[in-house]
Amino acid sequence: MVISNLRVPTTKQIRALESAWIKSVEETAATNWGQVLMEVAGRAASHCALSIWNENPGHVAIFAGTGNNGGDGMVVARYLNLWGIPASVFIVGEGEMTTAEALTNKKLLERLDIEIVQLSGQEDLEDALESIASGATVIVDAIFGTGLTRDVGGIHRTVIDAINNSARPVLSIDIPSGINSDNGRIMGAAVRADQTVTFGYLKAGLLTFPGAEYAGQLSLVDIGLPDFSETFVQQLNLDKDSADNGSQIWLTTCGAVQGIMPFRPTNSHKGTFGQLLTIAGSLGMSGAGVMAAASALKIGAGLSYLSTARSLIVGLPTHEIVYKPLSETTAQSISQEAVAEVLPLIDGVQAVVLGPGLSQNHDTVSFVLSLIDIISKPCVIDADGLNALAQNPAALQGQAPRRFVLTPHPRELSRLTGQSVEVIQSDRIGAALAAARKFGSVVVLKGHYSVIASPTGQVFINPTGNSGMATAGAGDVLSGMIGGLMAQGLPPFDAAVAGVYLHGKAGDLAANRPELAGAQASLVATDILAHIPFALASLQAGDVSYLEERLLQSVSSL
Repeated sequence: MVISNLRVPTTKQIRALESAWIKSVEETAATNWGQVLMEVAGRAASHCALSIWNENPGHVAIFAGTGNNGGDGMVVARYLNLWGIPASVFIVGEGEMTTAEALTNKKLLERLDIEIVQLSGQEDLEDALESIASGATVIVDAIFGTGLTRDVGGIHRTVIDAINNSARPVLSIDIPSGINSDNGRIMGAAVRADQTVTFGYLKAGLLTFPGAEYAGQLSLVDIGLPDFSETFVQQLNLDKDSADNGSQIWLTTCGAVQGIMPFRPTNSHKGTFGQLLTIAGSLGMSGAGVMAAASALKIGAGLSYLSTARSLIVGLPTHEIVYKPLSETTAQSISQEAVAEVLPLIDGVQAVVLGPGLSQNHDTVSFVLSLIDIISKPCVIDADGLNALAQNPAALQGQAPRRFVLTPHPRELSRLTGQSVEVIQSDRIGAALAAARKFGSVVVLKGHYSVIASPTGQVFINPTGNSGMATAGAGDVLSGMIGGLMAQGLPPFDAAVAGVYLHGKAGDLAANRPELAGAQASLVATDILAHIPFALASLQAGDVSYLEERLLQSVSSL
């Protein structure tokens, strides 16, 4: 079972954990532990602000809300002033601070005679904001944290717009103000930060777009919160399953993938490492099946079979792939008659890939739907396999969970579920999890920060990959990699998590070749395929993804 050390709790889950932890400590130590956590978080954010200030010396303007996020900003102001850096706080909105911890920090600033300005009800607010921004060299955003549930408007939107128009480096505390912490949506308006320092745990809104884009460089700071271990959950009487229907979200890490890769014994033969059958291809789309089948071999499968329309095989490359001809339509796609022919082939392998380049020919669609009804082996369904399934989504509903991995991009998932692409993209984690539960299958929702969801509520967010991988055939390579890992014995969910991570790693290595000079636009699918061995070597060497490296550096430097 895949295990990561980077949990990404939902807002509801982290609040339940924080509340239970603070209560537990206060009962033991008779102290305001919430105040301690704010101090630790604010001091860490101060170091981040200091790092930015060192490159942009001058005045720091801190825009603070009236809640705990604003309290964190006031801790930043205190430390910066104590370090001799001029910093002022501009409170956005009317009224007093809404939590005791934030109010305490405001009073500390007043005692130290640090400038605090309340921004509310000013007729010349825009002129005042322009003056503040022009006089600052660094801006700290501490307006809204993870508790935002409504669209931003009024004075808060005016301030956010002024921050974004300031052309000054911006540090956001915990999450850019205006970003939904669970799905990354912009709640009316949002701060576009150069860097975000987040506390305790990563937030899903920082790992899904557009929130990921607005966050800039990410720093993660350990402020002393406990983990979500079974022991601790029981000690605090925290009902983890009551929050967000028992979902558990993680970031895929190098270590997590290392821990699930198939063992390769020295005393072995090709049968030891499994056999994959790829059912794919049609006239003009034979390359999809070839790339999928070849990718399975590159990821370590012992044998890779490709079943396709009989007349197409003569034109396919004669290398390691073993071809199995099937009955075909007049359009040179696989026909419904091929169901009986392919069943004995499925019986002889450990896993199946179904769909790349099959076409949407009516007879071929019937073939796919018939096969889905009876296939019992672990199976990746991709591309035209998904398009066929979209014509009868009920084929996977209301049944016991199947060992299937569905690999849709947003439009394919839209066809499967009936939801618009916009709705899916507005909550990618929620959409993938809902589809996994609906179809009783693992779902890989492709895109930057691909989401891998299981019917039982496990979700992994993938940190590898780049924009150059948005190219024809990249998905076929991914299907073959996942299928190849399943053929070697990995459970479907583990194979999906590992396959997506290594697929992205191969794409990153391909894009970083000196001859490309950083031109990701030149990347093609066969580049990804060719770099699978290098991705495996990188994994074995413990080379982490860029995001993991950034997070490790941010923790170790504070």
